[in-house]
Amino acid sequence: MLRLANKLWRYIKYLTVAKRVWRWPRQSDVLIFDACGQEILLEYLQPWNPEVLHVRNEFINVPVLLASIFRGGSKLDAYIDCFIERVHPKLVVTFTDNNSTFYTISQRHSSVKTMFIQNGIRGYYDDVFETLDAASIEAHDSMTVDYILPFGNIIGDEFARYIKGKVIPMGSLTNNHLPKTHIKEAHVIAFVSQWRKNGFFMNGMFYSHKSFYRQADQPIIQFLVQYAHENNKRLKIIPYCHKNSSGRAAEEVYFRELAGDDISFLNPTGAYPSYQAVDIAGVVVGVDSTLVYEAIARGTKAAIFPIRSSLLGIKSYAYGWPGEYVDDGPFWTNHPNPENFKRIMDHLFEINDEQWHAELAEHSFDKVMTYDSSNGILKSILKKELGSMPNS
Repeated sequence: MLRLANKLWRYIKYLTVAKRVWRWPRQSDVLIFDACGQEILLEYLQPWNPEVLHVRNEFINVPVLLASIFRGGSKLDAYIDCFIERVHPKLVVTFTDNNSTFYTISQRHSSVKTMFIQNGIRGYYDDVFETLDAASIEAHDSMTVDYILPFGNIIGDEFARYIKGKVIPMGSLTNNHLPKTHIKEAHVIAFVSQWRKNGFFMNGMFYSHKSFYRQADQPIIQFLVQYAHENNKRLKIIPYCHKNSSGRAAEEVYFRELAGDDISFLNPTGAYPSYQAVDIAGVVVGVDSTLVYEAIARGTKAAIFPIRSSLLGIKSYAYGWPGEYVDDGPFWTNHPNPENFKRIMDHLFEINDEQWHAELAEHSFDKVMTYDSSNGILKSILKKELGSMPNS
C-alpha cells in the first residue's frame, strides 16, 4: 500500500510541476529523447528540425498524455510510445546514456532507429550498469539500441554486456566539437573541480560532501599548493560552477579553505569555458572528472588521480575502468600517495609533446577515450540514417 501511495504521489507531483503543452508534437525525422544536452546535439541535428521528448518533469504534452492513459503496462512507456508514434521519427537519439528506459524503445518500435551518445565517465554503482546488472534475463533481452557511441572501446564493451547494439567509439561529443586553443601557459597547473554543494546516496549508502569530495580533493590540493610553490608553477582551479552562477561563491570558499587565500580560478569566456581552460594549462590535474580525460584526448598533458577508488573502496572509480590497468601508471595513480603525485607531475613537466603522444599510444589511451575532430563519425551515421541534410 505504501509503495502504491508513493507511486501515486510521484505521478501527482509530475502532473503538478511539469509545464503543460497543449499541441501535438510535430512530425520529424529526428526525435531527441531528453532535453539534457540538446544544445550540443542541435549543432548536428538542427537541419532536420528535431522534436524533443522531455523526460525530467519540464514539460508534459497533454494530448499525448490523454492518448496514453488507457494503454496497458508502464505509464511512462505508454507516454513515450504515444509520443514516438505521433512524431514518426526515423531516428531517436539521446545524450543521456544512463537512462535505462531509453534502451527499451527499440523492442517496441522496430522500424525506428535508436542511438545513444555517452556524455560522461561511467562507474558501476552510480550509473546505468548497476540497474542493468540487477535486471532479469527477460529485461536484459529487451535492452537494445541500434548505435552505441561510447568514449572508447573499453567502456563500449561494458555497455555491450548489457545492451544489444553496434558499438562505434567516437569520444566525447562536446570535446570533439570544440576547436582547440593553441595558446599555452606552460607554468600553469589547472585542477578540475567536481565540487557539489551536498552529498548523495549511491548503492544504498549516503556519501557526505566531506567523504566524497573533500576527502579526495584535500590531499591533492595540498600537494599541488606545495608543488607549485617549490617548482615555480601557478596553481589555478577550473571551476565547476559558472562565474555568474549561484553556487560559485560557495565553491570558491571551499577551495580557499583547502588551498589558502591566494588560490585563483581560470575563467575563460565563451559557451564552453572549461575546455578553453584545459587548452591553456601546461598540465591539467583531476580526480575522476570526465574533463580531465577529455583534456588528454585534446592533447593536453594531464595527471589523473582517481583516489576515490581506494578511499571509498569502489573499484569502478579507478583509472580506465572497466579496463585492467595497474594502480600506478606514468600519468595516473589510484592511491593518495604524495610520492606518486610528485613522480607523475615531474614526469609530465619533463616530457615534450611528442613524448607525451607516444606515451598515450603506448598505453592505448584511445581505448579509454578516443578523439574524433568535428565529430565526423556522428555525421556519417546521420547521413546514413537520414540522408543528406535538408536543403544541402
